Amino acid sequence: MSGDKFHSTIELLSVELWREIFEYFNANDLWYSFRDLNRKIDAIIDRTVLYLNFTKQGTYDYFMKNILLSMKAINVRSLKFTNSNEIQHFFSNFSLDSLIYLRLLSLKSMYSFNDNLFIFCSQLSSLKYLQSLEIIFCGISQVNNCVQEKKYIIHSIFNKDYCPSLKSFIISTCGTQQDTSEITSIITTTKTTNIQHVSIDLLTFNDLIKLLPALQNVKSFYTDNLLFNDGMSNEQHQSMIIIMPLLPRCIRLHVKLSDDIKFEHVEYLLKQTPNLKKLFIWGWYPLLHAKKWESLLSIYCTKLINFQLICTGYIFYDNFGHAIDDFKQICQVTSFWFERNATISYDEDCLSHGYCTDINVQFNIKNKVSLIRNSHCLQY
Repeated sequence: MSGDKFHSTIELLSVELWREIFEYFNANDLWYSFRDLNRKIDAIIDRTVLYLNFTKQGTYDYFMKNILLSMKAINVRSLKFTNSNEIQHFFSNFSLDSLIYLRLLSLKSMYSFNDNLFIFCSQLSSLKYLQSLEIIFCGISQVNNCVQEKKYIIHSIFNKDYCPSLKSFIISTCGTQQDTSEITSIITTTKTTNIQHVSIDLLTFNDLIKLLPALQNVKSFYTDNLLFNDGMSNEQHQSMIIIMPLLPRCIRLHVKLSDDIKFEHVEYLLKQTPNLKKLFIWGWYPLLHAKKWESLLSIYCTKLINFQLICTGYIFYDNFGHAIDDFKQICQVTSFWFERNATISYDEDCLSHGYCTDINVQFNIKNKVSLIRNSHCLQY
């Protein structure tokens, strides 16, 4: 086919068809295969929505050399990064508030902007259509800045109505923190958000209580370090009194607890989640108590299917050893644990060579109907 006939054939294809074809290409492939083919194609590309994914090494280099200057920010719907230098370069060319139709933003290995005015973070207010936000800070040399920016973002999402369409919110400083007494800064929320998945790596118990009113649509909640504060005010103690569950739609709960979290705090959490199906709890050996867990799960988690409890303790503590033995014996003779085929495991190498170990208690109900039927029969 001659060049003229080829061009005339292209001209016959509708804009809608071309845009549908272009949706199958990532930005780099789209530019490499079709850019500068002819003016009509270039005009269509200029109006095509873009899903930018720079998680694979080398993809940003091509983008920077061939696409950056001609790309229209208004077309970007999805943006993923895993390299801090690339994040910094991209946002030195495009402001966050220019990406007004963005649906997904994932910034792993995020650097601190070190900006007292938090200009970048404040531009989140422009992202009215954003549905998924993931920010993982990694600035080891700028720990304080990262923590402050994290606080600012949380406050903006839950108290200033930033990103009102948000359904998934993940934020982490990779375990870095300031003094525990300075962590609490979240203002009590009163407005329910649309968020369905929340992951915040570090929270105090006080801050969790303040966030709960905004999380009534949450289906999955994750925190990697839940800390206890003993400086709770009378008002905060009153807020622990449960009138109705605040996480009624939550079906997955994943929480790692500090060593001073007690069963009363665990009970408070489980009271919020009556429809829980999957529960992961990591804590210290005082939580290794079969009868208390049986009571809590029987009362508050009647729909639970998957349960995993990991408890850490020092090997040379007699109380830890007794707790392990008691849990094993109760699991063997108590119908609640026996019906659920509960298992207890631990790392034997750690027991012989280490100072502490993790005890793993779990069950996974395969046939919920059968379990309900058996439990009903036992009552008679």
